[in-house]
Amino acid sequence: MFSAVFMATFAEGADASAKEAFDADVKASAGAITTVNLAAPVLEPPMPGGDYFCELGFKDQAEYDQAKAQPSWNDLYTLFENTAVVAGFEFAAYGDGTLTLQEKSVSKCHRVLIFSLLEDANPDMVAKMEANMNGMTEHVPGLRNCKFAKIVESAGSDSWAYAFECDFDEPGSFLGKYMTTPYHFCYIDKFFEPACNEWIVNTNLCTPYLAQETPFLANYAD
Repeated sequence: MFSAVFMATFAEGADASAKEAFDADVKASAGAITTVNLAAPVLEPPMPGGDYFCELGFKDQAEYDQAKAQPSWNDLYTLFENTAVVAGFEFAAYGDGTLTLQEKSVSKCHRVLIFSLLEDANPDMVAKMEANMNGMTEHVPGLRNCKFAKIVESAGSDSWAYAFECDFDEPGSFLGKYMTTPYHFCYIDKFFEPACNEWIVNTNLCTPYLAQETPFLANYAD
């Protein structure tokens, strides 16, 4: 599956009715592009990445490229460029990567982390990070599915490099079991912490999470 994600921060002047209208318009526009989509306000407490999340899924990059050429894509993108409602947004598109799929029918929480690397990041350390991230499902209870992929197209506040996408059994597993597992402390955090000698990830990152009915990563699964 090839994915395109938008992460928006609402403008200070946007009231409840404007946000509700934005939500309805994004869902309608996303549905006009692809039936595989997930759009909603993020859950509380908020994480870095803004207030609203939208993801579109495609079979492959060719289908994504075809969708971008349609008027419906411009309609969606224009919604996120509306400064009366949106103070700023991040965009990332990614496809090929390692997918660990354990659950195809039940999942109540979806999360996407996007980040960039330090300019002088050690290639050996990057490879080590990739391996550790791909092994997360073996060590985190409640993490049902995950995909780790290089970003091929992006916009926003950074030159986004990687996406780590997850399906959890429930939101509490992301905030609790995932964040507090010893594996996260010992094998993941060191790449993200400036105080560690294995630090390779820029401190500017986005990691919103939201409710879902079925595992997003199970779309297009055999």
